Amino acid sequence: MKRISALASSRLCSIVLAAASVSNGVLAEEGEAPTTPADWLHAMDDAFRSLDYDGVFEYSIASHSQIRIQKRQGNRAFSVTADLAHDIKVASFRIVHMVVDGVEHERIAHRGGPRREILRTGGQVSYVLPEGDDSFALAEDLPTGPYPRRFMRSEDLSANYRFDLSGRSSVIGRPTVCLEVHPLDDNRYGFLLWLDEETGLLLRSELRDATGRYLERVEFVSLKVGASVSQDALQPGMPGVLMRPSVEFNEVPAPPTVPVSWKIGWVPPGFRITDAYPQEAKRGVHVMFNDGLATFSVFVEAAPQSAAGGVFSRNGATVLLSHDLTGERGDYLVTVVGEVPPETAHRIAESVGRGQ
Repeated sequence: MKRISALASSRLCSIVLAAASVSNGVLAEEGEAPTTPADWLHAMDDAFRSLDYDGVFEYSIASHSQIRIQKRQGNRAFSVTADLAHDIKVASFRIVHMVVDGVEHERIAHRGGPRREILRTGGQVSYVLPEGDDSFALAEDLPTGPYPRRFMRSEDLSANYRFDLSGRSSVIGRPTVCLEVHPLDDNRYGFLLWLDEETGLLLRSELRDATGRYLERVEFVSLKVGASVSQDALQPGMPGVLMRPSVEFNEVPAPPTVPVSWKIGWVPPGFRITDAYPQEAKRGVHVMFNDGLATFSVFVEAAPQSAAGGVFSRNGATVLLSHDLTGERGDYLVTVVGEVPPETAHRIAESVGRGQ
């Protein structure tokens, strides 16, 4: 279950910069009001990069959770399924962003619970943690904008998603334009975005399943923009220790160079490998995929003796599914974790086998 919570908490909003790539250069002229979905996506990207803002946003997960455990003994298979109570988990963050002398500065502070902060100056990313706190592991997921998020610049995002304007509304009293992001197949989820009419800033985002039910939501609950934002707010608001102050963030990740010894026979069209590395201790591999908006990981590891067989659970938009893989080279466990529908995760897991 730790893999579910880690992915969900680091995700928050993975659409902002990736979605802007769908514009493919068809953008509104400077000074013109946005009119098309591509115009609004460009305005959103520009606002996140160039606007000074100080706000509090909440990240909520609607847990329509189910756990299914399968166990095989000899020729007999046992399956137990449990539906978990509906729950909504909310985390609150403060985000401060300013451009000072042409350089982006950003501070993201977790409000409530463990006090942790993320600081960014240009491409330099640092973490501020309480003394003795070694549990904050973002791994390779580094923040790049208004919400901590992961993304891959996709040249063909429009091949997998359709963007439509769907009217106007308001968020925290600010007029907004609503933008719908529709997946073009059943292997990914859709989004509904509320963009500030005045600035283009993304004020609210919902990730939804095929029935229209929201799974995850990110929304500002308070916001200041422009001259009312103080540079003092960029300073850490808690005593702590600075971790990894020299980490450099690269918005365009290099292609993976680690050879993959396992073959993943099928992934949905549009998903590409963003990273891959062996897990020597578990005689397996970890491979990460991204289509520009959605992300999932495939773990292959030697099956532990206490393995419960196939396990499936879903928390918000994040699914965890494990699948037994047996063969002449031993017993292995394949686990798929990420933001794809359960049926898609199952098909991915069943396609995994040994490479040449």
